[in-house]
Amino acid sequence: MSDATRTLFETDGTGFVPTEAAGNPWGELTGGGPVAGLLARAIERAAADPEMFVARMTFDLMRPVPREHVAVSTRTLRSGKRLQVIEAELTRGEETLTRATAQLLRRSELDGPNSTSVPPFTGPDGIADGSLIPPELGLRWGVHDVVDVRWLDDQSSPDASRVWMRMPVPLLPTEPMTPLVHTATLVDCISAASPIGELFGPWINTDITCYLHRELAGEWLGMEIRRDVETSGIGVARARLYDTYGPIGTAQEAVLVNELG
Repeated sequence: MSDATRTLFETDGTGFVPTEAAGNPWGELTGGGPVAGLLARAIERAAADPEMFVARMTFDLMRPVPREHVAVSTRTLRSGKRLQVIEAELTRGEETLTRATAQLLRRSELDGPNSTSVPPFTGPDGIADGSLIPPELGLRWGVHDVVDVRWLDDQSSPDASRVWMRMPVPLLPTEPMTPLVHTATLVDCISAASPIGELFGPWINTDITCYLHRELAGEWLGMEIRRDVETSGIGVARARLYDTYGPIGTAQEAVLVNELG
């Protein structure tokens, strides 16, 4: 593995530079997953109170992110005792490329049984490694090739695809991914991992929204994914999210037909 594939970003003074491993298949651009991970990292660092839990994150992928120097900033929109709202922006120069908004809720202790249960499908152990995007498409190498993928039901499934994923490289050198950053980096994949169906786009997502009620435990994120699309070229991909102990939340993306290239 080359230096350019050992991490998704390198630090560069006041900002970050995407590596080859952060690339997407559509050109000299940065994948949505690494971008979401970088913004989730900024949101997490802006939340000073460890009892505040990121229950929702929405990422608006407004413009393509080139593989060039970018900067990240945050601001707190609301800071209450039980609810906090933090906004993060990824910029190149004066231009905003991606914006994220997160709601953080205060944890509390309730009497009663723990709600975690086993996932409704087999765990990742013992499943052969696969690929997120079929290699025969011949698309540009990038983060979709870096991510570890283990399919139970792939994109040819007539109902829902089911898959386990993990990111084997860190977001930044010498900085392990937190559960939130790991989740944000992976959930961008639900459009690519969703069933192809009768209307093949191919489809790209223009946003990511995930609702979480528990932090990811361990390295593997399980996803049960469905996609609804129309002949208008617009649709929605949606996923239930799991770790090996049970459900942790859900994710949705708006999807749009895109040209192969």
